[in-house]
Amino acid sequence: MMHQRLPHFILLAICGVGLTACPTERFRHEKYKCNSGAFGIAEIILNDTGVGDMAKIIGYGHEKEVKILSSSKSSITTKMDDTRIEIERDTGTVRVKRGNRYAVLACSKSVFTM
Repeated sequence: MMHQRLPHFILLAICGVGLTACPTERFRHEKYKCNSGAFGIAEIILNDTGVGDMAKIIGYGHEKEVKILSSSKSSITTKMDDTRIEIERDTGTVRVKRGNRYAVLACSKSVFTM
């Protein structure tokens, strides 16, 4: 009797482990709304946050996709033309440096996950 239940138990255990290994988050959409007239940044949108993935920077009258240069749980760095942009993911603060001009933008962060 025990020998008949053993294969069922092993199969159930394998299925349980397989289901717990599935990611809980399939889609993530981070948006930073900045409204910066000085640097022309209205929003920064991040769907994929790995190094080499693309971030979308929406300005006033233009939209540009830029490559993510570095990424961690707390910050993301990217570069648009001669402008370096560092996003603090915890606080929503965006640091922008263009040439010798430097600004810290207080952006509102929204996250949508599915």
